[in-house]
Amino acid sequence: MLLVLFLIGLGTAVAVDPPKPEPKPEPEPVKIVGMKTDPVKFDVAVSPDALVAGDPGAEKRARQAIERAIGPIDRGQNEAALVLIFGGAESAAPGQRVAEALRPQMSRTSSGLFPKDTPSRFFWDGSLEYGEVRLEVFLFAKEETPAP
Repeated sequence: MLLVLFLIGLGTAVAVDPPKPEPKPEPEPVKIVGMKTDPVKFDVAVSPDALVAGDPGAEKRARQAIERAIGPIDRGQNEAALVLIFGGAESAAPGQRVAEALRPQMSRTSSGLFPKDTPSRFFWDGSLEYGEVRLEVFLFAKEETPAP
């Protein structure tokens, strides 16, 4: 009898596919929650007249100066929320022109840190020499994601 029940049990057995593993959830994108109130400040030296005139050599040197200055904050995790650019000169107009000429070079240096649509304001700083530019970069504050 036991043998008959065993044979009936074997005959009614159905093959079962093991369940597929669940896909790992995609990491949530980091949420921007505001703007940090303390800017990251750094100075760069440029060839002011050549930069304003659009000289490719001056633009390249300006990008190299920006790249050296932003090294500590340009790690792919930061993005500028606002950039204040202070051009040095004896009067306002030339200083602001230099500041404005430097802005496109920032996006060309690091499009992750300085996207083209990042708000920027151009100022004059009479305490800086002509050709010196001070950048004050306000970064986005991002929500920390909890560790799994």
